[in-house]
Amino acid sequence: MNKVSRLGVRQLRIFAALLKTRNLSAVADQMGLTQQAVSANLTTLREVFSDPLFARTGRGVMPTALALELRGEVDDILAALERLVERAPFDPAQVVGTLNVSASDYAHQVVIAPKLAQIRQQAPGLKLILSEMLVDAVANKMASGEIDLVISLNDYVPAHFSRQTLFDEHYVCVAGAGSPLAKGRISLSTLARQPHVVVSPARANLIGSADGWFQARGLTREVILSVPHFLLVPSMVSTANAVAFLPSRLLPSPGLVALRLEDDACPPGYQLIAAWHPRSNSNPLINWLVGLLSS
Repeated sequence: MNKVSRLGVRQLRIFAALLKTRNLSAVADQMGLTQQAVSANLTTLREVFSDPLFARTGRGVMPTALALELRGEVDDILAALERLVERAPFDPAQVVGTLNVSASDYAHQVVIAPKLAQIRQQAPGLKLILSEMLVDAVANKMASGEIDLVISLNDYVPAHFSRQTLFDEHYVCVAGAGSPLAKGRISLSTLARQPHVVVSPARANLIGSADGWFQARGLTREVILSVPHFLLVPSMVSTANAVAFLPSRLLPSPGLVALRLEDDACPPGYQLIAAWHPRSNSNPLINWLVGLLSS
């Protein structure tokens, strides 16, 4: 049998204690063992090192030359084991590293930007890379470690990834500040006939999140423009004399006015989440950042 496989933490602790007390009975009392158990572990140590290690005397035991030689190495091993299991509390101020956070421009704007001062204050050694979220590549990029954290909708994140809800969001219908539509409440049929701008950050197409909501009411809206970023909407809506649905946290926005719809109708809202790969569940940096973003 491999000698190393016969060694355990208990044997090393007994060895270290015997060097200090030089008394088997005292070590047994100190470690809550019987004297026979201490003797049995000492026998294992002697067989592993092919040395008596401790010789009996009238007043206890005396370490051999090899035992004294091994003392420093054994102490180092026990100290390393203590450090391994008794980690110091996480302190973001001590962090030196980089995290890649993937999200839409909207999520970076309403989640990261308001917390950036706190992040810099609490973790000055942390650098952030804010990248655009590509839905079709999320799983592979997170699995490879290229992305550390995703801020997104639940539907865009693989089901097996860990997640934390940041907040609930709802949509507001907007038009250019001078639009006559802002003068009163608008019926959904009137709204559907207006030129619409949709945001499609995941895939370049003319499909928007409110399409199903209109269709459920027997309506089809007139989509004239698709943009990849939410922050493009104000200028495009004003220029095209169009309407759009924006997440409420992007408002108020210069040049836009919120429209009042009949019966205060609006498309279903959503939850914005932070998500990470399951291997990072015990990563204190990820846990700290998610906690900060959700507070």
